[in-house]
Amino acid sequence: MTRARTAKARHPKSRGAAVKRPAPKVKARDGGDEGGLERRFDGRPALERLLQASRALGDVDDVVEAFRQAVAQGVPPQPVILALWPDEPRFDSVKDAEALFSNLLGLYELVAAGGPLDLEPKGALGQGKRARAPHPGPLPGEAPTAEWLEAAWRYLEDAPKEREKLGHAFDNRHDALVSVIDASGLSDAGFAVARELCFEVFAMLELGGRSPRAFDDEALPARDAALPAALEAWLDDGLVEAEAADELPLPEAEHPAVRALVRRLVAALWALASPA
Repeated sequence: MTRARTAKARHPKSRGAAVKRPAPKVKARDGGDEGGLERRFDGRPALERLLQASRALGDVDDVVEAFRQAVAQGVPPQPVILALWPDEPRFDSVKDAEALFSNLLGLYELVAAGGPLDLEPKGALGQGKRARAPHPGPLPGEAPTAEWLEAAWRYLEDAPKEREKLGHAFDNRHDALVSVIDASGLSDAGFAVARELCFEVFAMLELGGRSPRAFDDEALPARDAALPAALEAWLDDGLVEAEAADELPLPEAEHPAVRALVRRLVAALWALASPA
């Protein structure tokens, strides 16, 4: 299975909180200073990609509507932009952070100017909005296939609101599972990778119509517990990608310990899953 090596996909949360990355300063429109950012708009596809990568709660159309309301009420762009994330945005690089805020400021200027709003980049008329990955549908048969796992993972990457909702469900239902990871003695990187892989498996099972019951210590199986082959291969792929992450990579020496723990926890989730 081939998955894109993006920081947001294989660079998980540390100790349960989103990894904070410094964002460019965005001040009120009348403040005259946005930390040296250029106000520009590169078109819908570019901004859509940047919003999705930062886990924003809305898409370009949502942003345009919020900007229109702000302009009508005399509100500067800063509070509208900051409201796009429940906590703080996450970025793969400083370059992406600067591009996102520059495009948001540029789009605000276009909305404030009034008149027809062309959301397409120059030279790309008719390109349109990139289609999001479709919902993977029910989990096929008795065990997931590699193709279904990839489809479910890609849907999660393209649906930040759905991912956030599933994240809350994971935190509420499986805090005991996270406590097991926390008590394992792993490094911050090891904890982050283990937690994210367990969350993604939980989220994919939920999408597939399986709902793992609440985890407790008695649910932790033996180290050699059975696990569907495709799911085990997916975990191994995720661990390899975690070692190659640009930020907070998984130490090679910790790979075996993380793999052993994650395999047992995922086996527990699989055993606790039942048809919805």
